[in-house]
Amino acid sequence: MEKLTLYFLMFIIYAFLGYIAEVIYVFILTKKITNRGYLYGPLVPIYAFGALLILIPLTEFEFGKFITDRWYLVAIIGFFFTSLLEYLTSFIMEKIFKMRWWDYSDKFLNINGRVCLRNSTMFMMLVILVVYALNPLVLKIIGYIIEIDILNYILCSILFISLIVDIVLSTIKHVNITKIIIKLDELKDKAILFRDETKEVISNKIDEVKTKRDQYYDNIKKRLEKISIQYPSLKVIRNKKRISIHDYISKLKR
Repeated sequence: MEKLTLYFLMFIIYAFLGYIAEVIYVFILTKKITNRGYLYGPLVPIYAFGALLILIPLTEFEFGKFITDRWYLVAIIGFFFTSLLEYLTSFIMEKIFKMRWWDYSDKFLNINGRVCLRNSTMFMMLVILVVYALNPLVLKIIGYIIEIDILNYILCSILFISLIVDIVLSTIKHVNITKIIIKLDELKDKAILFRDETKEVISNKIDEVKTKRDQYYDNIKKRLEKISIQYPSLKVIRNKKRISIHDYISKLKR
């Protein structure tokens, strides 16, 4: 139970720190305070999962000390594990919600726009910071909390209930957004189909009008040609100008 509490509090802390990191990062780029999380609350779970994915093996298994004694191994593991987590998270969320929360398609050395060299390198540096500097401090803080049973119980209960409620409400929100997107796609497809059908109807109508027009002009020409034979000197007044019947016939638009 103590281990479960430890990991849960680590999850909350790193999710919160991830949220702070995201807000600061976006603020530097856009100069705007932006809620970067999937949840309503100030938590970004992917950071927590990433931290636990790295920290639990390093602290629970014998090879953990061997790796932590060699910072370059931590860097390599951090680079590949966080990249894999980010890729899988992007892929799964896109399949579920039909949306992308991030896209690195314009970044150097990206894979399907889901991960890129720049961000993977930044996560690698963050892993080094967490393992060697941040996590010892986090463990101390959690240790003080766990020592006080009543505080530990109340705090974990509040955090857990809040997290579950937030996950449910946030998921409902994103599912509804997905439904709206699907509905918009359906309306777009119907609009395109209607446009194409309307174009076909209009095209057929235009062809019909052109055919009738040509028949009308042919009929008029034949009649005018007969008149020109009867009255070769006949002139037609158009725009205050007199035009011979022969010129008028030749200029008659089809």
